[in-house]
Amino acid sequence: MLLIFDFDGTLHDTKHLYGCALRKVCAGLTAEGFEVPQDLSDDSVSRYLGVNAPDMWNDFMPELPEEVKKRSSRAVGREMIESVVHGDARLFDGITQSLDKLKSDGHKLVILSNCRTRYMDAHRKRFGLDRWFSDYFCAEDYDFIPKQDIYPEIVKRHGKAHIITGDRDSDFLVGTAHGIPVIGCAYGFGTEAERRVCDIVISSPYELPDAVKKLEIQLI
Repeated sequence: MLLIFDFDGTLHDTKHLYGCALRKVCAGLTAEGFEVPQDLSDDSVSRYLGVNAPDMWNDFMPELPEEVKKRSSRAVGREMIESVVHGDARLFDGITQSLDKLKSDGHKLVILSNCRTRYMDAHRKRFGLDRWFSDYFCAEDYDFIPKQDIYPEIVKRHGKAHIITGDRDSDFLVGTAHGIPVIGCAYGFGTEAERRVCDIVISSPYELPDAVKKLEIQLI
């Protein structure tokens, strides 16, 4: 079966890297005279993980000039890539074991992420993602359109997907829009309200193979 995976909050534990990068960029914005939000803790800003860059900045600092939003977004990406290169990134505990199991069971895996392409490339190299994943669909390559609108490109290359796994409503909308069963990751950065549309909710990456098997049986 073809399985689609989100990246940040589903495979990659992004919270600390993102918080550090955003705080550094916001310090620069403060030095330029811009007023930034007061609460920049990891827990506070993690609500933006899984949200595409334009939407994030439009919500986070809506009054910021558009050119500054774009510049700041790129700066956050660069800071995060530096952290990945320096070995600070990590996958959630249990992800490598679960991906190994899914591959050994004969499934085909692809990633659909709201991230930038260079960001994904850095993680592909850091974690050797190509041993599991056949293809990567990054929102930047499609002008940051919603994931459900990128999904037809996956169909063109690989055929219809059978299951999508993610942690945010942007992932779940792919399933509801295209009739694909959804696995929601409660260990990620979404909310319980977002996960109400999921067919199965898992609290640990170790539960992933069993969740796929349950949905696989239902699809037969």
